[in-house]
Amino acid sequence: MVNSMTGYGLGESEMDGLKVTVEARSVNHRYIEVGVKTPYKNFALDDLVRKKLKGIFNRGAFEVLVALDNVETAAKVQINEPLLKGYLKAAGDISERYGIPYPPSFGELIQVREMFQVTGDAMNTDMMARPLEAALGQALEKLALMRGSEGKHIAQDLAGRFDRIGQWAASIKELNEASVKERYAALKEKVEALLGAAAMDEGRLAQEAALLADRSDITEELTRIDSHLQKAADILSSEGSVGRQLEFLLQELGRETNTIGSKSYSTEITRLALEIKGELEKLREQAQNLE
Repeated sequence: MVNSMTGYGLGESEMDGLKVTVEARSVNHRYIEVGVKTPYKNFALDDLVRKKLKGIFNRGAFEVLVALDNVETAAKVQINEPLLKGYLKAAGDISERYGIPYPPSFGELIQVREMFQVTGDAMNTDMMARPLEAALGQALEKLALMRGSEGKHIAQDLAGRFDRIGQWAASIKELNEASVKERYAALKEKVEALLGAAAMDEGRLAQEAALLADRSDITEELTRIDSHLQKAADILSSEGSVGRQLEFLLQELGRETNTIGSKSYSTEITRLALEIKGELEKLREQAQNLE
């Protein structure tokens, strides 16, 4: 199944009077990046979240928010009194000098490093780990479901666009075969007009026509486009991370299409090549959403 990199999941768990709520969201990213926000510092639990997430997903920028409730009876919050007094004095001075509102709010104070220190049994890693893992599991499961659902819709859209490119490529192939005959006839007519009554060397004409056909031949490019389109269909029906594979494939399709446009003498083939290039750009935008 093809997965998107965008999604959201919410999980909750309550054990021994401790309620843990986890929100997990993800957006596009070239690699995998995880940010964890908790109401206190616990590197062991932060590491637990990161390992769990990286064991499930391959790409995306993830933000995991952990909230705790009902821990006041077991936890104690100590205020760094010297730091608080110094902060308030500095804030008062700034307010008088620059007219900035005073006093600062609690939300502003809690952002100051080392202002609050949390102690007590409720902050024990082992006690926190069980409800956190349960809530995190729920959140990541819902996140994965959303990424999968969106990925399915994106894959369907991509498949339709690849089909459209295949139809245009087939039209180009037909036009190219007709164009070779037309160019030969036009060359013959031009030579006859130049020579007038003089004899025309059919062998020489055939040689020139062959050179002209070789310079404008796009058979190889069309063959590679067919191969790339088949590979795209295989990728969209596969499991796991496919975004980078598709991005590479789209680069190759763009290269073949550019060559067709530069070689062709047919205005209709050039128009179809431009249509393909426009569709490839839309495909690139969508492929960047896939894991």
